[in-house]
Amino acid sequence: MKLEEHPTVKQARSRALPPYSVMPQPLNTDWLKQLVLEAGADDVGFVDINRSELADQTETVLNAFPCTKTLISFVVRMNREAIKTPARSVSNLEFHHTGDQVNEIARHVVRVLENKGIRAMNPATGFPMEMGEFPDGDKIWIVSHKPVAVAAGLGMMGMHRNVIHPIFGNFILLGTILIDWVHLNKRH
Repeated sequence: MKLEEHPTVKQARSRALPPYSVMPQPLNTDWLKQLVLEAGADDVGFVDINRSELADQTETVLNAFPCTKTLISFVVRMNREAIKTPARSVSNLEFHHTGDQVNEIARHVVRVLENKGIRAMNPATGFPMEMGEFPDGDKIWIVSHKPVAVAAGLGMMGMHRNVIHPIFGNFILLGTILIDWVHLNKRH
């Protein structure tokens, strides 16, 4: 039996991702927003990489994912009382669980987009990890989720330097997805 005829090889090749060179139909903003919400986000917005509000983010983002054209920003709300309690173990658990949820949402959305032939990447939420850039570089993260969320219309920056969402307040965690697609058309 030739390798190409083996059932396992046939099955694996039938599940292969579409090549990135495939040009999908223009993304529909409503569809993309619904995808992120159905994945578990509580709110979502979009920002073009060339927006002036992201000027200080552009170089770092493009170094990590050079084909970035649009950033998807999303919010996952946390349980308020778990954050307000003085019991540190409860707050810590809430932060970790919500952070895991943010990463899973982003990973799911990236998978769906990749299956459609759209290049996408989900930088980690949470604590900065690009310490190899420190102290020479000015950033130890790929994307700063807060200014992206503000530029996407998901809230405003408070004096405490946290994003205040119009519904959930600052009991939120933020996620960002970088995509290689700019045609976010609205359905009329």
